[in-house]
Amino acid sequence: MADDGQRARFSILTMMKDEGPRLLEWLAYHRLIGFDAIWVYSNDCRDGSDAILDRLEAMGLCRHVRNLVPAGKKPQPHALSLAEKDDALLASDWLMVLDADEFLHIKAGDGTLPALLAACPPGTDGFAVTWRMMGSNGVVEWSADAVLPQFTRGAPDGFRKGWGVKTLFRPFPGLKLGIHRPTIKGAKRDAGQMAVLTAQAWVNGTGVPMPPSFMADGWRGSAATVGYGLAEVAHFAVQSREAYLLRGDRGNVNLKHDKYDAIYFAMFDRNEVELPGLAAWSHRIAAQVAEWLQDRELKRLLHACIVWHATRLAELRDAPGFAARMAELERAAQVPIDRLDRVLFVQPLAPAGKRLVSEMQAKGAPDEVIARTISVRVAELEAQRDAREAAELRAMGITPANGL
Repeated sequence: MADDGQRARFSILTMMKDEGPRLLEWLAYHRLIGFDAIWVYSNDCRDGSDAILDRLEAMGLCRHVRNLVPAGKKPQPHALSLAEKDDALLASDWLMVLDADEFLHIKAGDGTLPALLAACPPGTDGFAVTWRMMGSNGVVEWSADAVLPQFTRGAPDGFRKGWGVKTLFRPFPGLKLGIHRPTIKGAKRDAGQMAVLTAQAWVNGTGVPMPPSFMADGWRGSAATVGYGLAEVAHFAVQSREAYLLRGDRGNVNLKHDKYDAIYFAMFDRNEVELPGLAAWSHRIAAQVAEWLQDRELKRLLHACIVWHATRLAELRDAPGFAARMAELERAAQVPIDRLDRVLFVQPLAPAGKRLVSEMQAKGAPDEVIARTISVRVAELEAQRDAREAAELRAMGITPANGL
C-alpha cells in the first residue's frame, strides 16, 4: 500500500460483503500486477471478512472503510459517494472500480499495469476494458480453493451480453464515480461539462480510441468498439453452483432482491472457450498469500471465516428447497449460448423494456415468446448503436472493429 501522504500510482476502489475466503487471492493478484493502493468499503459482513480487512490494513496491504449504510440507502452507491470525498483516493494517478469477483487481466507484455500503459497511445486518459464472463467449469460444490485455477472457461469474444466495461482512468476534476465508468457531475445538463467529459482520451481493451457517444453515456461496448487484445476484465459472476447460492444468500450491493436466480446463471455460466491466462498467475499468488499467512492473526481470522462459510452452506443444504434450487441451476447450465434469446432476462432492461414485458405477461404471452420479442427489439437498438459508433470512429480516422 502506498504510504500515507504518498500519491498512489494505481488504485482500486471496491465494495465487499462476506468475501473472506476469496479475498487474499484477489488482493494478491492485483498487487502483483501493479496496484499499489486498494480501498475496500465493507458493509454488513457476517463472515468476519471485515476483521480480515482490518488486519490487512494494519499490515499495510489495503485501506479498509466500514460502509455504514443509512436506512433506505444502497451499499454500492453510498460507498461511491463516500469515496468521491476521499482526496487521497482521487489523487491517484490511475483509478479503477472493481468488484471482488472481477480480475483485471492484462495481456500486454508481462501482464502488469506498466506494460498496459506502454502498449497504448501517448496521452491516453482511460481504458474501457470489456468484461469476459467466466463460467462454472461444471463445478458443483463450494470450496475455499482459489478461483483462478478452478474456473478457466468463459464466453467467446462475440458474447454481446458480456460486453459491459470497467474503466481504468486518470481521475479528473468534477468526476462522479460509477461502478462501470466515471462521468462528470452535471454533464447531462451542462454542455460545457459534457465537452470536458467527451474530450477525455479513452481507449478500449485493444488500445483503440472510444467514440464521443460512448464517452458521453456508455458503459457497454458495441460491435464497433469491443476489443480484448491488450486487456479484459475476467468476471467470475457464478463460480460453482453452491458458491452461486451462497452469493444469493448474502444479497447484493444494490438491494436487488432475487437478482441471482437461475436465469442469471443460465446467462453467465459460459464455458465455451478455454481461457487459462489468469491461472498462470496462481503460483505467484499462492506464494504471496502464504507469505501473508505467516501472520498468525490473519491466519486465525481466515480460518474462522472459512468455517463460517462452511457452516452457512451446511445450513442452506439442510433448508427446504435446496435440492430443487440445485436442480434448477443444473437445468440452467444446459442452456446453450445460441438459445439465450429464448430466455426471458428482465434485469438489464431499460424501463420501457420492462413495461413491454409486463404488458405481454398481462396478456398471457409465454416467456419464450416475450424473450424473443425483446431480443429482436434489443438487437435493433444495438445495430443502431453499432452504426452510430462506427460512423464516429471513421470520422476520427479510425477503422471500426468487426468490419463495420
